[in-house]
Amino acid sequence: MSANPTLLQASIGHQISVFIENRPGTLGEVIDILRENRINMLALSLSEGIDIGYLRIAVDKLAEAKACLEKAGHLVLDKPVILLEVANKPGGLASAIDRWAAAGINIDYAYSANSPGSD
Repeated sequence: MSANPTLLQASIGHQISVFIENRPGTLGEVIDILRENRINMLALSLSEGIDIGYLRIAVDKLAEAKACLEKAGHLVLDKPVILLEVANKPGGLASAIDRWAAAGINIDYAYSANSPGSD
């Protein structure tokens, strides 16, 4: 048995940040561009601003995602992120977060995605 049975996998991933207009349809436009270019979204987060939205997406193909969105006129930033896969059960995420806190690792922001019933 592993030392942490709720942490299934940890890996370095890629996140793009895209500034989008705060109006109906702009999120769909970005997602359509990624779909058309066969780029998988692993997770996403959208924060609102007064006139803009700040969209963060963990993607499977960083260079391709940046290129197709920049070609469409979007400002795109990128950075490495840590992707955690934890057991989908009570305490699954807490166990991983507690270990990071004990190691002195700060979390600047987080977002999640899950599949109901998956382990």
